[in-house]
Amino acid sequence: MDVSALKRDLDGLKVDDNPAIVQQKSRDFYWYSPVLKQQLDHVTGDLIVTPRNEAELIRVLAACHRHGVPVTPRGSGTGNYGQAMPLSGGVVLNLAEMNEIKSIAPGRVVSGPGAILADIDKATRAHSGQELRLSPSTYNTASIGGFIAGGSGGVGSINFGGLRDFGNVLRLRVVTMEAEPKALELTGEDLHKVTHAYGTNGIISEVEMPLTAAYEWIDVIVGFDAFMDVARYGNALACQDGILTKLITPIAAPVPQLYFKRHQKFLKQGQSICVVMVARHGLDAFLAFTRRAGGEVIYNAATATPDEKKGLPPAYELAWNHTTLRALRVDPSITYLQSLYPFPNQLALVEKMDAMFPGEVFSHLEFV
Repeated sequence: MDVSALKRDLDGLKVDDNPAIVQQKSRDFYWYSPVLKQQLDHVTGDLIVTPRNEAELIRVLAACHRHGVPVTPRGSGTGNYGQAMPLSGGVVLNLAEMNEIKSIAPGRVVSGPGAILADIDKATRAHSGQELRLSPSTYNTASIGGFIAGGSGGVGSINFGGLRDFGNVLRLRVVTMEAEPKALELTGEDLHKVTHAYGTNGIISEVEMPLTAAYEWIDVIVGFDAFMDVARYGNALACQDGILTKLITPIAAPVPQLYFKRHQKFLKQGQSICVVMVARHGLDAFLAFTRRAGGEVIYNAATATPDEKKGLPPAYELAWNHTTLRALRVDPSITYLQSLYPFPNQLALVEKMDAMFPGEVFSHLEFV
């Protein structure tokens, strides 16, 4: 690995070898896991290279191949499993400036891999009242390329499933790392070769994603006295095809009471909750369904006062991996285990698991 020769070959490109910056850009949220925290805490690259377009990306990959320098692509570094960490040093390929939103059409958007999901939605909403189907809870900071390469699903999965389900990624342009890098156009079955592959077999240089109609989403929190009641409620709500939701997240007490610091004024001691995003036009039906199910609406953004809303994060920042993030900010000693409860016995499996570790493991569900 000849980093000095590589730097000479990259003259004119944006290269940073400041050790503090390199270390910062060599990290993601690996520290969620005590195992990865121990294994990866020392990991750092040798330099950061920030291409602005595909031509510069190809130049970087060719030069790194020529000098035997490893490459680790990075979006925004919001992954949780060390996906963006340079285990062998070398170049951290910062794709943040390949963020152009290139075209918007009915049902689709084309962008660079560094485009932030919230920025894409802002553009597509303004253009034609559309939005991305899926997003992680790090919606405001995560890049679309990083989400595809390192994510699996998230907000919106209740309607559309995961990223690897057919149709949730339309097309990817991927650049290979070899003596003469190739730009490949992937669609259909071939997309599965690079989705959730962490950029290990090619660097995403352009994405084409499906869009859906954008609605005004209302954040609601529903309380129940017992966790299995909120789990059954979430399961039943997920089956209500006539009520359009984007997020259904049951969370067992005492997680909300311990870790959702900004929502304390709404929470009752011992109450488990379901965090929901529901389309405004479905709100009345949702409230009627919730009353019938015996749930207590403890927060409704549609009727909350400005003072009640002040300082509150959006609902999706209580869900998915943000639930763990909020807990870690209060108690760094905890971690989480992720598992799938398969249909059709999901509720029985949830109840069995919840009873197996009382007071030690607290349940947090996401319906997809």
